[in-house]
Order: sequence, then structure tokens, then C-alpha cells
Amino acid sequence: MPQPSLRRQIYIRSVAAVFSAYFRIYHRLKIEGVENIPLQGPLFVLINHISFLEPFALGLGLMKQPLLPSVDIFTVAKKELYHFKPIGKFLDSLGFFPIDREKMDMTAMRTMLNVLKQNKMIAMAPEGSRSPTGQLQAFQPVVAKIAISRHIPILPAAAFGVEKAMPVGTKIPKPYPITLRFGPPFELSEFYNVELTDELADKASWVMRAHIAELLPEWMRQVPPPSRRVGARKV
Repeated sequence: MPQPSLRRQIYIRSVAAVFSAYFRIYHRLKIEGVENIPLQGPLFVLINHISFLEPFALGLGLMKQPLLPSVDIFTVAKKELYHFKPIGKFLDSLGFFPIDREKMDMTAMRTMLNVLKQNKMIAMAPEGSRSPTGQLQAFQPVVAKIAISRHIPILPAAAFGVEKAMPVGTKIPKPYPITLRFGPPFELSEFYNVELTDELADKASWVMRAHIAELLPEWMRQVPPPSRRVGARKV
């Protein structure tokens, strides 16, 4: 693959320097398990989701290896973030691309497959929505289906402290310490070369969840009670 232009590299590293200073000073960001990060894809990088903070912390963590956002790493973001064009352009410049969470977004699926075909990385939160409690929610099985059908390795990552730095409903982050932790890569190889039913895809999604749960504090590993899950009906 061609190397990015010098101007492009300077832009990415300049943006990263700003975020790095913010996370280091305001959140005392601690990054663990960098040695587990592969140097190239294809690869899914999966992380828990509580706020807008962890995707940027994840990007900084991946840059501890010689990896660049929008060059080696691309990230899924909800389409609502693109309603304000300046924010959309900024996200595009850092390798984000939109996904419609309300339906099967074939455009986003094609983008993901194209990125993976180029031996690059896709970072995303398989919960689909922010956890209202900080506890790790159930995973959507679509990521498992792609990982199994394409034999894509998975790098698990976990962010904690985020639930106090910026819980759901908070607009301004609080100066609370954040830890980002990477685990060893794994594959869903036990599901390869078999008929992938919806039941098996769901089972595989729980295997993915278990790998991320292992990296989190004990209380965050539990599935939130039904009344606190995203999309739960109120009574």
C-alpha cells in the first residue's frame, strides 16, 4: 500500500498530540497491553462503549505501535454524529465512517469489508450503543458473522474509569483517571467451516464479549439488568 503523504502524517500526528495531551493531563490515561497489538490487519479491534472518550483513547493506544488512524485503522461511528458537517468532516479525516444503527446498513458493511480486504483494521463497539450503567452489554452478532465468515482475528480492548469521567447523560467530561487495556488477539475458529445459524452467531458474540469482559473490573463484567439496558421498555 502507498505511504500517506507527509502532510497527511503531520496532520494526523498533530491531532493525536492534542488528544494525547488532553488525556494525559485531564484523565491521566494509562495504557496497558500494547504488546498485544498486531502490526497489521485484517483485524477487528473491539472495545466497550460508554462515551465518546474511549474511541479517541483507543486511537492513542493503537498509535503506540506504528499505526495511524485513517491509514491503518478505521472506526465506525453512529450516523447522527455526521448531522453537523464540520464534525463529520473531522471524523472522516481521522478514519471514522458512519453507520445506521437502526437497520442493516449495507454501505457501512461494504466499507468494512473493503477495509479488511486491504489488510487494515476496523475499530468498533459491538454493543451498538452506550452502556447506561458502565456494565458491559450484550454484543450484536453481526460483527461475529463477519469475523467468522472472513476468518478475521479480533483484538479485545477495554476502557474503564470512563464510566465516571463521562457517564451517559453527561456533556462535559470530569477529570477522572481512565485506563485502556488490550488483551491478546483471538479468533472465533471454533465456528469456522460450519453452517452459521443465527443461534451460533449469537453464541459467538458471547465468546467475543467474554474476551473483553476479562479485561474489565469485576463489576463491569455483569450484563446490566433489563430495566437499565439500552432500548429496554419502561414500565
